[in-house]
Amino acid sequence: MKLMWTGSDVLFCTRYPKHSKKSKYIYMFCLRIFARIADYFIEGHYVVSEHLRAELEPLKFKKPIKVQANPPIYTKPVKKIPHKVFNILYYRGLGSNQRFHDWVYGHDVMMMVMEIFEDDYIHLIEVNGINDMSKIYPFVDFMVRPNRHDGNPRMVMECEINEIPYYCSKSDPNPSEIIRMIKHEISLQKAQNQI
Repeated sequence: MKLMWTGSDVLFCTRYPKHSKKSKYIYMFCLRIFARIADYFIEGHYVVSEHLRAELEPLKFKKPIKVQANPPIYTKPVKKIPHKVFNILYYRGLGSNQRFHDWVYGHDVMMMVMEIFEDDYIHLIEVNGINDMSKIYPFVDFMVRPNRHDGNPRMVMECEINEIPYYCSKSDPNPSEIIRMIKHEISLQKAQNQI
């Protein structure tokens, strides 16, 4: 038996995010106790990325911490569909603690970035995990994932498969870099459309 850790699991077990509901602190405390007890009965701890292993190491588990990435869901490249706007894909996690989800997925950062691009040419496609991405990727020109804590997102792997440029942060999203990258991709697209 092994214990799988996602980005949120690691976050909740190693700190108390201030954007969480106070009632969630009991869950976080219990998660730490559960992890300590489970450590005696499992073969190992598995995380989805290397940086999460580094975050768990201070807990000093007796069992090894190994990396086992979740594979992407959409593994085949999609055929691009021509469109007249620049589409930016953004994942906004939804849940009972929306304040936390908006903080961890950088919703404030994304809204600030979109204010810079108040233009009919720019369109934001917001998804939340229930969408059929095979119908969305053909229209995506750039993906932004301004996370404050993340594991190894499948959406990033799927963007790589589909050759969609992206910005992704594991922590501390940089709005200036996001804006710079979007402007660069827009200029490339406009230049290609003029050929």
